[in-house]
Amino acid sequence: MSNPRLILDEPTAVLTPQETEELFNQLIQLRNNGHTIIFISHKLNEVKQISERVTIMRNGRNVGVFNTVDISEQDISKLMVGRDVILKIEKTKSKPEDVILSVKNLSYINEAGKVVLKNINFNVRKGEILGVAGVEGNGQRELVEIITGLRKPDKGEVKINGHQINYLTIKKIRELGTSHIPEDRMTYGVAADASIMENLVSDRFEKREFNRGVFMDIKKINNLSNQLVKEFGINCSSPNQKVKMLSGGNIQKVVVAREFSSNPKLLIANQPTRGIDVGATEFIHKRIVELRDKGVAILLISADLNEVMELSDSLIVMFGGEIVAYFEDASKVTEEELGAYMLGLKKQSLEEIRRVLYA
Repeated sequence: MSNPRLILDEPTAVLTPQETEELFNQLIQLRNNGHTIIFISHKLNEVKQISERVTIMRNGRNVGVFNTVDISEQDISKLMVGRDVILKIEKTKSKPEDVILSVKNLSYINEAGKVVLKNINFNVRKGEILGVAGVEGNGQRELVEIITGLRKPDKGEVKINGHQINYLTIKKIRELGTSHIPEDRMTYGVAADASIMENLVSDRFEKREFNRGVFMDIKKINNLSNQLVKEFGINCSSPNQKVKMLSGGNIQKVVVAREFSSNPKLLIANQPTRGIDVGATEFIHKRIVELRDKGVAILLISADLNEVMELSDSLIVMFGGEIVAYFEDASKVTEEELGAYMLGLKKQSLEEIRRVLYA
């Protein structure tokens, strides 16, 4: 077959810098051997690094084809979104206060008998973003599901605002002030066949503000829904539109609008910007920082190293179900160093982690 073609859609989403570099070396070899490669990505630095030409799309339309060397990341993002986008996350230094989330000696064995989490310890404080970095499949999902009540631990305890939540229901955990942006928005984040309005109030429809016992206060629900649709820029025909008719980015905005507007004390943000455009990403990043500045404790789990490094105030790295590194100041670690810990090539001593983590 002449001129074989290869199509890659977000191929580096879960890769470390070292793995990404190796992938790019292989792609360059394939290109030099005559292959045509289509590389689809929201990571503009990678598009600039690997491509010769770039096609930019917005709202399902082609808005231009350019030689990559002739266009900047800022120009690409502007064409993608239709406006200027701030690519650099702007935030001041955090001022953490009391501990909101406490995880102590947490262990979990899955259905196959494999130890997925082993003796996990960390705190998240009010007004702080603690990032969790790691190649997917190293216990991050199980950790989040235990904290949010979707799983029960085999050992250890989780406390939110001083309340042990090991055996609490998901509803009770949310009533302690916990909001959750799940990794899988379609399975855990929304009811796809329900309307935007129904999804936006799904965590509060029992409150007296909206529920009069036998009847719902439809006027208040409509007002709230219209307000959130406008505030969070959800692109829809009306709040009555079914969620499954929205784009992935707008579905994520529905989840974010509900979770951010619930006055959380603790936000668990698991892959909050996966698969969405730079405009929606910029918006969500800005909102996360705003919540932090209002005193919310935030646990951020992300496979996007740029995201987890720029948003986080402090950072832990997970490998093989363990915390293998802790960085009190996330701004002082490089991608390459982080990648080495994520791949298990480096590991801080338990004493070193504990000394910094509980200083």
